[in-house]
Order: sequence, then structure tokens, then C-alpha cells
Amino acid sequence: MKQILWWLCLFVAPAVLIAIELFHPAGFTTSPGMYQFLSHAEPPHEHSALAYFGPQWWFTLHMIQTPMVGLVAVGLWLMVDGIGARDGTAAMVAAWLARAAIFVFALYFTILDAIGGIGLGRTILVVQGLVASGKLSPSQFDGVVLLLNTLWVDPVIGGVGSVVSEMASWAAFAVSFLVASALLLSRRAGWANMMVLLAFGWELQTAHASPHGPIAFALLIVAAGWLWWATRRAAVAETGPALGNIRRRAPLR
Repeated sequence: MKQILWWLCLFVAPAVLIAIELFHPAGFTTSPGMYQFLSHAEPPHEHSALAYFGPQWWFTLHMIQTPMVGLVAVGLWLMVDGIGARDGTAAMVAAWLARAAIFVFALYFTILDAIGGIGLGRTILVVQGLVASGKLSPSQFDGVVLLLNTLWVDPVIGGVGSVVSEMASWAAFAVSFLVASALLLSRRAGWANMMVLLAFGWELQTAHASPHGPIAFALLIVAAGWLWWATRRAAVAETGPALGNIRRRAPLR
């Protein structure tokens, strides 16, 4: 089961995230404005994304992204699985701190996606439906747009620069740093491999939208694949001498 989860959480989920984040725009808060940009489709290469397909895509994107990030969190947890007292106090402490950071990362990314992704996408679609049916007057519509744009930059729950957004971003970097520390201290990984993992955390801390998100999750796949290969190679190296000793001890027949 752990092998299945490893591949699902550290290869499949990041690959899905790479694909969808290429179509996750960024940098539209002040120009032209959140609602003004997200409320309709935009041409390719607009605001870093390959394309933006409109508010229905914003909703769908985050419906996919939320569980995929959850799977990535499980995969990061698996990276420090088994690190305990026998690996030394420093490694054990780093592993437990990493698990705590993973919890914060998963929690705040879910909150951010729920508010600024899933909830916002559906709200825009509902507003457009009310406008189309004539249930919102022009002045009421302007008020709704002002409210949504103001919430987008709210210092506590906003989609950019808020407490929720910054907690999710910095938790991602903390996870990469603590997981790398635990693996290095337990001698389960090398410096080069862990620098790739740290780069993943830094890119994801910068932004999960394009282009930083796709780069981050590609780095995670590289780091996870490298760790898997190194662990497998070490296991084969240990098994070889052990089998040789068994053969030498076996009685002749």
C-alpha cells in the first residue's frame, strides 16, 4: 500500500498539478482586476498561463487541485515515514516537525482553495447567472464586483498576500526544509537530492500558479524519483553482501 501511495502521491498527483497549473493565471489582481480578469476567458499567454478558459475553469481547476495537493501532502509524509529514535534525536525531531508542517500546509492550502478557488469560482458563475436573468441591476452588480474584488485582497482570507495565503506558501517551504533535514540527518538522502526538494519548496512558496507551480511540482517528481532510486540502490547493495554471507554459512550438500 505504501508503494502504491508513493507513486500516486509523488508522481501521479504532481503530474496532474503540473498539467492544470499551466492554465492557472497569476498577477491579475491590480491589472485588470480580479473579477475583470476571471469573469471571462482570456487568450493564451495572458498573465503567465498558457490560457484561461473562464470562471467555470477557475472552479474546476481548484476542484482538481485541492485533492491533488492533499495527495502530495500524504507523499511528503511518506518521505519521513519510519524515521525515529534509532536515527538519532535530531533526525527524529526534524521528522516530527516536518509532519506538523505538512499538516499546516495541507490545512491552509485547502482553506485557500476553498475560499479563493472553489467558492470564488462558483460565486462568479452565480453572479453572471443573476445578471443574465435580470435579477441584478447595474448598480447592484457593481456593488457585488466591488465586494468580490475587496475580498480577494482581504488581509486575512484574500487570495493574495493574506494570512491564509502566506501560511500556505511558507508552510510549503517549511515542509521541504524539514523533510530534507530529516532525510539528511538520518542519512537516507544526499545533499544534491535534497537541494532539489528544497527548490520545490521555494518555488511553491513563491506561487502555485504558472510558471512557479509547474516548476515546483516537476522538481518534486525529480526529488521523489531520486530518493526512490537511491533507497532502492542502497537496499540492493545491503542485500548482496547479506546473501553472500548466507551462502557461505550454508552447509555443503
